Amino acid sequence: MLARQLAIGFGIAIIFPLLVYYGVRTFHSPPKWPETELSSPQATPEQRQAQQQRERERRDRYYAQSRDFARVLIIASTPLGIAAIVIGTVISLPSVGTGLILGGIFAVATGYWGNWHYADDWLRFVSLILGFAVLLFVAYWRWPKATTQSGSP
Repeated sequence: MLARQLAIGFGIAIIFPLLVYYGVRTFHSPPKWPETELSSPQATPEQRQAQQQRERERRDRYYAQSRDFARVLIIASTPLGIAAIVIGTVISLPSVGTGLILGGIFAVATGYWGNWHYADDWLRFVSLILGFAVLLFVAYWRWPKATTQSGSP
């Protein structure tokens, strides 16, 4: 029985952040790295310089699109992850609650993973403070348990 609960919790913890990430990708696809244009050995210096300029423009467009995707992913994964953490503390099933708490943590981490360098230092600091505060709040707050009345129809 314990193994089943561990498997369910672990499954939720893994699948939830993937669900968030691929949900974002479904509605806002990430950019694809531009293919490099091969230079001809007979190209003149002016042609090579023009090619380098085109490569810089492609790379700049890719980074701008990456920044947009990172912003959308962070905006989606942070509140969904925090909601999963809070909901996980309220749910009375330990395997589902623990899975949602871990899945929420992983979802927030997925939003920032690989996109951390796009955020300013103040945003990093504030988001870490908020995440830490939410985890402390969830750890110490005593949530009311859902009770059912045995005499109700």
